Amino acid sequence: MNYNIKTINIEDKEYPESLRAMHKPPRKLYAIGNVDLLKSNCIAVVGSRNCTDYGYRMAAKFARELAELGVTIVSGFAIRYRHSST
Repeated sequence: MNYNIKTINIEDKEYPESLRAMHKPPRKLYAIGNVDLLKSNCIAVVGSRNCTDYGYRMAAKFARELAELGVTIVSGFAIRYRHSST
């Protein structure tokens, strides 16, 4: 399966200024999709890789509602093992 993952280094023009301004910014980002969205209002969804069903449903609900308001959701690519639906 080809996900067309783009690597963005801290020196690249696509690298978000908000991250570059951090004390210890990540040197590299991996992105799928429209990297221009990284320059919009973003919120990171961070949590346990082994969350409860309730935690997963709530995280999905918050992310969906924020996305509907135009906020870009940034994920750490957590692996989804047990959950079959949102």
